[in-house]
Amino acid sequence: MVSAGVERALWAYTIPELVALAVLLALVAGSVFGAGTFLASTPFTVRVALLAFLVVELLIPIAVYLDMRRLDDPPDRVWIHAAAMPVVNLFGAIAYLDRRNRRLRGE
Repeated sequence: MVSAGVERALWAYTIPELVALAVLLALVAGSVFGAGTFLASTPFTVRVALLAFLVVELLIPIAVYLDMRRLDDPPDRVWIHAAAMPVVNLFGAIAYLDRRNRRLRGE
């Protein structure tokens, strides 16, 4: 479990990361569905792939958070930060799932 000060510092990074991903997702979605000019010169397939990537980037921390709320009392929010960081969030999610499985087995 992390201290309250560390947890506040993690949220100070996690919230802007998630907001930036959400804004980028909205821009790319607008470009894919014809509601914006962001990346208009980029091929459609690349924009769709970027949209799918961004959706996964946002779903991973949401899934980790919901799972922690269900299992942990109180939840260890360092895992949300690890799962929310772009590029490394897949590794953060894998590490969280490993910790979760060990905890459920009683290790």
